[in-house]
Amino acid sequence: MKSGVTQKVPAYFDYLLEAFRQGRQGRFVHLGHWDSPPADDAPLSSEEFNAAQTRMNEILLEMAQLQHEQHVLDVGCGLGGTLQRINETFQRVSLVGVNIDPRQLHVCAQLEAVPGNQFHWHEADACRMPFADNSFDRILCIEALFHFQSRQLFFEETARLLRPGGILVISDIVVHRDRVEARMPGFCVAAALNDGYGPWPHPWGKLEELCETASLAGLNCQNTFDATDETLPSHRFTVPQELDEQTDPGDPLARSALMLQWLHKQRLLQYVYLQFAMPS
Repeated sequence: MKSGVTQKVPAYFDYLLEAFRQGRQGRFVHLGHWDSPPADDAPLSSEEFNAAQTRMNEILLEMAQLQHEQHVLDVGCGLGGTLQRINETFQRVSLVGVNIDPRQLHVCAQLEAVPGNQFHWHEADACRMPFADNSFDRILCIEALFHFQSRQLFFEETARLLRPGGILVISDIVVHRDRVEARMPGFCVAAALNDGYGPWPHPWGKLEELCETASLAGLNCQNTFDATDETLPSHRFTVPQELDEQTDPGDPLARSALMLQWLHKQRLLQYVYLQFAMPS
């Protein structure tokens, strides 16, 4: 199903989709989580990175407190890895994925539901989704929210879609503007992130501001986790080893990867997991 979609697809998905077709990329398209950091600075293998991605997914699904027979929505569903895990674990669930990219949805549509479960895939804008009020028990948004035109509109939309007592779980990346601008003009960072990772319309924010924005939409913040340290090793896999942070690589995607790595290393950003509840 398709609704009015005007958002741009991030350019890095051209690479991820080609890597998936060649068997070099799994269905997870987010960073990884390490409970303990890797021992040294050696490059990470694809197996190590996939294990860390799986660990992040496990943590976020635990925060969602999933149960059998629920209606679950994954906004910015990527290549379907999160809904695939839910399909393998829970029974009689309705699993709905939303994405603006028909290519990603085509990959998702290759998944087969366990008997009794259902998959549904929709091409739609995350801030204007084609579902009735109170449609879902759980909503997930993993490492996609910063691409949306407005966090406020997204929270208002999820508050509309969640049933009373429902839960929203997100992971998000926010950049501390005050810390950045103490070191360089903020527009330089915003431009570098948008080069290959855009759209990234509003990079600035803090954990507390996310909770406040969600609260204004009617969602109660139940649990937060700052995973900045736990996700930092991911860049040892996502950034080509030959790149030098002091030299412009000339390639938009590489430029964005280097900027995100630098912001992460310097603790100028936060990578956060959050759980919100819709009042009963």
